[in-house]
Amino acid sequence: MAGKLYDVVVIGSGAGGGTLSARLAELGADVLVLEGGPKLNTRTDFNTHALPYEFPFRHVPVMKPGKPGMDGERSRGLGGKTQLWNAVALRFSQRDFKGRQHDGAGEDWPFDYADMKPYYDRIEQQVGVCGNYDHLEDLPDGIFLPPVPLKCTDRAIQVGAQKLGVPVIHVRKATLSQSRGTRPACHFCGNCMSGCDVLAKYNSYDVHMIPASRSGKLTLQHNSIVHELAVSDEAEVKEVRYFDRETRAEGAAQGRIVVVACACAQSIALLLMSKSSRFPTGLGNSSGQLGKNFIPHITAGFEAFLTDFIGKPPVNDEGFLDHAYIPSFMHERKRDYPRSFGVQFNYQNHRSVGWARSMKGMGKAYKQSIKDRYPAYMVFTGYHEMLPNKDTFIDLDPERVDEYGLPRARRSWKLSDDDWKLHNDMKKWCREILLASKAEILTVSQGPATNHEVGGCRIGTDPRTSVVNEFCRSHDVPNLYVVDASVFPSSSEKNPTLTIMALATRTADHIAEQLKGSPA
Repeated sequence: MAGKLYDVVVIGSGAGGGTLSARLAELGADVLVLEGGPKLNTRTDFNTHALPYEFPFRHVPVMKPGKPGMDGERSRGLGGKTQLWNAVALRFSQRDFKGRQHDGAGEDWPFDYADMKPYYDRIEQQVGVCGNYDHLEDLPDGIFLPPVPLKCTDRAIQVGAQKLGVPVIHVRKATLSQSRGTRPACHFCGNCMSGCDVLAKYNSYDVHMIPASRSGKLTLQHNSIVHELAVSDEAEVKEVRYFDRETRAEGAAQGRIVVVACACAQSIALLLMSKSSRFPTGLGNSSGQLGKNFIPHITAGFEAFLTDFIGKPPVNDEGFLDHAYIPSFMHERKRDYPRSFGVQFNYQNHRSVGWARSMKGMGKAYKQSIKDRYPAYMVFTGYHEMLPNKDTFIDLDPERVDEYGLPRARRSWKLSDDDWKLHNDMKKWCREILLASKAEILTVSQGPATNHEVGGCRIGTDPRTSVVNEFCRSHDVPNLYVVDASVFPSSSEKNPTLTIMALATRTADHIAEQLKGSPA
C-alpha cells in the first residue's frame, strides 16, 4: 500500500525472511515482505517428476516452461532457496557456538547453545524434522519424527566406516517421514532439489508465510527487487527502494524496522550498495567489517562405485536423496588443526548419469557396463568449516552487473594453513572410508570448492569488530536488522539453514518486544 508505514519491512522470503516474518505476524506486527522473484505455485511450477528424455540435451529445467524464477541471484521467488534446498537440518552444538573457547581459533558467538535450544525446538515442531536420537555431543538431538530407513548402500558405508571407528547415522531433514496435517509424508520421488509439489519437504512460503498471511498481518509482495536502503539524518532506514522485476517501475516502502534477509552474499551486496554521506563504504559499516570474515563451507567431492553392488539389479531406492550422514568425529582425536568436518553422501539424483561420459568403451559392452554400475554409483562429499582470514571476503564487482544493471556480489576466498591441514585430512578420511567400504573411486575433486555461503556481516558485542549485535541489529543503524547466514561468526561443518531459522525466530521475538517499547 503506497505511503503506508509498516511495523516491519522484510527483504527476502527464504529461511530467514520467511520464518521471521511469519513469527512477527503471529505476534501481532504488521509486516511487509519484499521478494525479488515471482509468486510460485509449488504444486504446478516445478518439474518435480520430470525425466531427462522429456527435454533437449537430457537436461531437466527446474521450472516448467514459461515460468520464471530460480534462475538468478535476484529472481528466485517466494520461499527463496528453501524451495530448492536438500532440507538437511542439523543443530549447531555448544562447541560450534564457542569454537574459539574450545580450540583457540576463529570467533565465538555472543550466546550459547542453551540460549538457542528453545528456538531450535520451536522450529523443529513447526516444520517437521525426521531423525534418530543419537546422543552425540557435537550434534545435539532435537524433536524428531521417525528417521527414514538407511539404503543398502548406506549400510555398506556404515560397515566400512565402523572398521575405522567412524559413526554413520540417519540424516536429519526437514522432510516429513509421517504425514502432518495437510502435508503428506515424503513419497521418495528423489528429486528434492527441484522443488517438492506435495510439501513433504519444508519451504518457507507454504509452511510459514501463507498460513501467517491469513491473519491480515502479513503482506507478501513479489517481483520487487530492492536496490537501496535510504537513511535519515538520524541514521535510521527511512525508505526501502525497489523496482518491479518485470516492468522496472520504481517503488518504495517504509517500516519502523527494516530486516535484510536476502541470503548471505545478496544481503551484503545490498548493504554495500546503500552508500550515503554518513555511510560512504556501505550501510552500517563504521567498523569496516562489512563483507569481511566470509567463511563459506569448503568441500571435497568423490564419485565412487561400491563394488558389492556392481552388476546387481537396479532398484527404486532413490528415497529423499541422502538418508545417512557422517557427523563430526575429529574433536576427540589428536590433530594439528582446529575445527572439524562432516560427510554428506548418497544424495545423487539418478535422473542425471553424467558419470557415464567418463566410462571407457563403446557399443553393447559399454552400455552393459553402465547398467552394471548404475546401482553401485555414489557421491561422497566432505564439508568442513573455514576460519576467517583477510583474503576471504565479499565485495561488489565494479566491472560486472547483473541483468538488472546492479553490481554483482564478488566472492574472494583463500585457505589458510590450518584450513589446508583440515581439508587434506578430510580428503584422507573420505578416501579411507570409501576404500574400507569396498568402493572403486571414480573421481576426486581437483581442489577445494565452496558450498554454503556464511559470514560477512558478523554478529558480535564489539561494534569495532562486528556489524550487528547479539540480536542481529546493526550497531550503527538502530532500526536495521540482518537475519541470514551472513551474520554467522563461525560456520561449523553443519548445514546452516536450521540455525538461520532458529536465529530468525529469536530475532523476531526481540523485534516484537522493541515494537512494544520495551528496552533493548
